[in-house]
Amino acid sequence: MALAYKVSEEAYVIPQSLPVLGVGKLPVSSMVLMGKEPMILDTLATVHRDMFLEEVFNIVEPEDVKWLFISHEDRDHSGSIMQVLDRCPNAKLVTNFLGLGKLYEEFPIDPHRVHILNDGDSLDIGDRTVSAIRPPLYDSSATCGIWDPKSEIYYAADCFGIVAEDIPHFTDEINENDFEEQFFFMNRANHIWYEHVKEADLAAAAEKIKALGSRIIVSGHGPTERRDPDRMCEMIKRIHDMPPIELPNHDIYTELLAQAEGQ
Repeated sequence: MALAYKVSEEAYVIPQSLPVLGVGKLPVSSMVLMGKEPMILDTLATVHRDMFLEEVFNIVEPEDVKWLFISHEDRDHSGSIMQVLDRCPNAKLVTNFLGLGKLYEEFPIDPHRVHILNDGDSLDIGDRTVSAIRPPLYDSSATCGIWDPKSEIYYAADCFGIVAEDIPHFTDEINENDFEEQFFFMNRANHIWYEHVKEADLAAAAEKIKALGSRIIVSGHGPTERRDPDRMCEMIKRIHDMPPIELPNHDIYTELLAQAEGQ
């Protein structure tokens, strides 16, 4: 059974998850943007490789793929870079200059198959021009998202995610109170620097995404927002005044492990 689901006429999300001991699951999502020059956005984690390759090439033929966008170097976003490039001879890797340097630590990428797209840059992909726009919160200094004005979709990398036991396709399929709890946990725990920046700066970063007027926000770590993308940006602003998440120490980790093994 296919796992990918359609979020617009030309956009598909491929969802997976990773376990978070004692908390639930971390969604891990990639995206395929169809059109004249199809683009794959992120490649899930290394442990998802077989599933990802099957799903993505059920959506788009390998020789049709023109662009592989990698939001940042973390392995839950870059787990199948070389496999995609090997199977897609006409594709170029799209990342920023800093991200490329980090990817070179592991991957033997052909530099002639790279298109540098720094934050604020635009790229013509045939029937639309997409833009690289850094999300308000991120866990790698190389992170960028992608804004597609044609489909009115913003792909947000790590931002706007959740951690939960059950992960539906869309945020409006979650109880509002549960969603806020899951959202504020993930966006504080994964972006721990939020408490060290000025409130006005975080709000301005959220307003930058809000000003896009997106119809849909796809998070690399959450369900798709299709109802009210502005609400997601307003929620990011509220994080500044929240205390940091206290993560488990070794004693608590041991207890959580014992509980999990006893289930």
